[in-house]
Amino acid sequence: MNRSAAVVANAAFLLVGVAGLLVQIVSGVPGFPDIPPGPFILGLTAILVLTSAARFRWILFAGIAAPTFILVGALLEGSFRGRLADPGDFGPFIGTALLIGGVIAAIACGGVAVSQAYRRVTVR
Repeated sequence: MNRSAAVVANAAFLLVGVAGLLVQIVSGVPGFPDIPPGPFILGLTAILVLTSAARFRWILFAGIAAPTFILVGALLEGSFRGRLADPGDFGPFIGTALLIGGVIAAIACGGVAVSQAYRRVTVR
């Protein structure tokens, strides 16, 4: 199985986002549903990217779509700015920093992984 470093980094940063969400849930950030979908969305996407990217190139697009979905949701909801502005409240601050940093890095690594997977090799 041949995985590029960008594919592994994409999955790793998706899991960093999962860790950030779990830290927020455990530290008691208000507003999360009883069963939040974010960890499942990012975690399952990371598993799919790691296990299926070598066989199905199109699955790499999920490694961009899932973190983009979570990031857009966070931007629309808006309360993450207040949590990042208050580092004294350590749990929510660290959880939010991990989540936002993880999904932004996952989007970037996912873009690199897609461009590497779909690059045409020219023979000279």
